[in-house]
Amino acid sequence: MTTQKTAAAKPAAKTAAAKAAPAKPVAKPAAKKPAAAKPAAKKAPAAKATSAKPAAPATIAAPAAEGPRKRYRMLTGIDDSTFCQRVSDALSEGYELYGSPTMTFNGTNVIVGQAIVLKKAERKSDLKKAAKSK
Repeated sequence: MTTQKTAAAKPAAKTAAAKAAPAKPVAKPAAKKPAAAKPAAKKAPAAKATSAKPAAPATIAAPAAEGPRKRYRMLTGIDDSTFCQRVSDALSEGYELYGSPTMTFNGTNVIVGQAIVLKKAERKSDLKKAAKSK
């Protein structure tokens, strides 16, 4: 009977030894070298403000006077007075609201959008101007 016990013990010992054997070490990817630090640019001293009004944002541009205007535009931006002014300016240029406004939240600000289209009378006059310029 002793031979049967040792025969059964050998396969179990082999399995335990296989489990205990450490796996081959996995090579780690080489660490990236840190980028060379750029020296900080020196800032010029701030000039004193001469007027109380801040400069106009670069995103608001005057409409192009030349060429036909786009028949459809989608205005988007942060929900503030600047966006409302852009919509008002477009309405005074001959556009009309198209569809419902849309709103979403990006985690920081409420973002709004409004589709606008040229009024039919404005479209016809723009087409006539484009035909004359050709």
